[in-house]
Amino acid sequence: MNFGINFNERKKGGKMKILKKVLIVVVSLVVLLVVVLGIYLIMHWQGVAEPFEVGTADMSKRVLIATQESKYKNLMVDTLIAKLKGDNVYIRVIDISELKEISEEEWDAEIILHTIENWKLPVPVKEYLGRIENPDEVILLMTSGHGKWKPEDCKVDILTSASRIVDIPELAKSIEDKVNSLFEE
Repeated sequence: MNFGINFNERKKGGKMKILKKVLIVVVSLVVLLVVVLGIYLIMHWQGVAEPFEVGTADMSKRVLIATQESKYKNLMVDTLIAKLKGDNVYIRVIDISELKEISEEEWDAEIILHTIENWKLPVPVKEYLGRIENPDEVILLMTSGHGKWKPEDCKVDILTSASRIVDIPELAKSIEDKVNSLFEE
């Protein structure tokens, strides 16, 4: 008795249903991964910092701050300005992309705030560091997910951070102390 059922066809149909389910799960996981990656990139995207100046260019102490646009870096820049500005301190803030136009001889201290890109320095920062003659006047504050990565071939003072707002006062104090020591030289 067959009752009109072909068991070979039933086995094939069962395998196809399983294959479809597996394919749906795989595609769903890929889509989820793309969405999560997109959200991560949007949350960690570094914008272009707007340039501005504090004080006048004829002041005797001159500090350059090259940075990227982010909530953390903006707050760090504001904190540094509050600590460093004084009667004779000129501070110029630029985006790191403008470092190619900077002459190190014009500055008593250069502070560079940037995010690590694929475990490397951003190209403008790397190029700038490659052409400077006095690395003692440069302070790098590098941010990364875990806040610990440092390039091994860098000859400048490096501070690292995981872009945690609570770390700003301590890091800003370290940078302020270094800049003040440069002013005394």
